[in-house]
Amino acid sequence: MRPQSNMSLLASGELANGIGIGIGNGIGTPSVTERLSELRAAVGLVKDKPELVSRYHTSPLKIAKTFSLQNGDWRQLAIVQMDGSPGLLEGDRYSFDWQLQEGVRLYATNQAYTRVHPCETGGDSRLYQRFNLQSGAVMEWIPEPITLFRDARFITETEIDLAEGSVCMLGEIFCPGRLSRGEVFAFDRYDAKVSVRYKEELIHYQRQKWEPAILPIGNVGCFGNFTHMGMFSVFSDLVSAEVVHQVRENMEKAEGIPQGISWGIARTARYGLVVQVAGNAAWRLQRLLLVAWDSVRSVLLGQPPLRLLKEAWMTGTSFG
Repeated sequence: MRPQSNMSLLASGELANGIGIGIGNGIGTPSVTERLSELRAAVGLVKDKPELVSRYHTSPLKIAKTFSLQNGDWRQLAIVQMDGSPGLLEGDRYSFDWQLQEGVRLYATNQAYTRVHPCETGGDSRLYQRFNLQSGAVMEWIPEPITLFRDARFITETEIDLAEGSVCMLGEIFCPGRLSRGEVFAFDRYDAKVSVRYKEELIHYQRQKWEPAILPIGNVGCFGNFTHMGMFSVFSDLVSAEVVHQVRENMEKAEGIPQGISWGIARTARYGLVVQVAGNAAWRLQRLLLVAWDSVRSVLLGQPPLRLLKEAWMTGTSFG
């Protein structure tokens, strides 16, 4: 039997009864109130056009805007998701559930950085994400960076379920705090898990856990002289050694990649590739991962770059 994760417990409502109940870490520890906020969206084909067929959200999460994109016969839906709050507070539980029906193509992003606020009474902030892709579906989730404030404690869990011919792309950039306030690596804990299943079989699992108080962050093999970390991952049975080779070549000859970053690309054990980059500013990492995303769209999907929101850091970067 497949073990039931926190995400599936949230979806089934088994954790919902605990939301709003104070929890503590022991005698003398103040209780923390958990607050569940959800966003669930299902995208299907309506007259061969991808559209939202169902949606559900609770405050402060919502879908701000949808856009229909087309390039010849290629039709794709774009969604901008928003968080109406200042960020995740201690006790916040955010749950995202994206369901893509057969043949659907979706690009999704958010409006602003994910900000994780201090957790000062022993609790934490949590984010659960699930992407369920049916046959031939394409999901491109390219959010803004994550920033952990001083004393933040952030736990994330991402689950990806793939069917034959589906493609899931994920972008992530980690910022170690508000550098202008001297918060570099002043957070308490960052714990991120990603599991990927293809036809219900686990094909990839990774976990990154950083606790600056007990981890030698500046050591070689950890952050070294860098402060920011970024990752662009692609999971699909269409990813082959040749695809990885072509993406690497495109990135190596790309123009406009800023100096002062270190990056690499590797093929996962099965059906995936990961580009990882380290640097000292989020915009530098964004530029590099933009090139990776553009290259994967070209090599894997035969599509040009997608620019729904045109930010200043996007200019001057291209390959070919």
